Amino acid sequence: MKVGVLIPAYRGSAVIGLALESLQNQTYLNFRVYICDDTHPSETDERGYINEVIERFSTVLEIDFFSNESNLGYPKNLKRLVNFSSEELIFLLAQDDVLSPIAIESCVKALIDFPKANAVSRPYYWFDKSLNSPIRQIPNFGSSTPELVTTESDWWKIERTLVAASQLTGLMYRRSGLREPFVDSIFPAHIYPLAGALRDGGVVYLPYPTVAVSVEHSQTRTLSSIYTESPAMAWITLYRKVFAGDEFTAVRVNGIKKHMGKNFVGLIQIRSFGKYRYFLRELGVMIGARRFNLIDPRFIFTALGLTILPRRVIIFLVSNFKSKVIGRTLTDVRLAIEKDAWWL
Repeated sequence: MKVGVLIPAYRGSAVIGLALESLQNQTYLNFRVYICDDTHPSETDERGYINEVIERFSTVLEIDFFSNESNLGYPKNLKRLVNFSSEELIFLLAQDDVLSPIAIESCVKALIDFPKANAVSRPYYWFDKSLNSPIRQIPNFGSSTPELVTTESDWWKIERTLVAASQLTGLMYRRSGLREPFVDSIFPAHIYPLAGALRDGGVVYLPYPTVAVSVEHSQTRTLSSIYTESPAMAWITLYRKVFAGDEFTAVRVNGIKKHMGKNFVGLIQIRSFGKYRYFLRELGVMIGARRFNLIDPRFIFTALGLTILPRRVIIFLVSNFKSKVIGRTLTDVRLAIEKDAWWL
């Protein structure tokens, strides 16, 4: 089966080469790459630079490269890629992330092994300067084989599968089986079809990290305008729409109260890299999602600390905590290689 690899690009000339190199090294090579550059046409230098990078890799990869006539933003840029491509299997890749050499093959094998599933999610880790120095991770289920996650699964597995989908890289979809569209909401743009797949037949969760996510150039850090839309409210809307039926009440309620109501990490992210008013708005959304936050010591402590401390201090403390505390505990975290393939 041929795979369409979709890369939504934006000011990506300095970083996209590493992502394309990781595509070169895939064990599964039956794919075509689609790259759409959303950089504004006025930034002629940047557009020229990324063209040069793409031309260099076009000698070894099948690439369709095109640019938007105006800046569309991530959701519409992604939708354009989805509509432009035609392959049955869709694989997403961010311009600044790195794939395991078995990333694409793992997803293809998973959809073969689980024919009722229409999407694949996976564990991954974040890195800052060095690929071999993780600073945070979304872990696996503790298994050496993939697992089908449905609305009947334990909540923690459902939540982890959806949380892992917050990052687009490494997700795969079976186009013909999707019942929910890619949407214009920036944070869950690519999550709606995956959530719908979980609702309808299940999502396969892989047993090992196939993606390393770069934080150095992440737009969630460099573009505060991203937080014009409330991430928490966007997720709450997703839970209400995708899991609307009475038979999905448990997933919907858990998603709103346990996922978004306790999303302290997201609160720290917005306070660190968004405008102050976005942070205050997010506090209100979280209280609305989970009234217990008003008396929850963890929420109160987090909210007060983020309210009082200057942004620079918060960023310094969080950065050091990730690198010097969390990072030191992730000694065994790495990208999967061929010996990790469960099908061999």
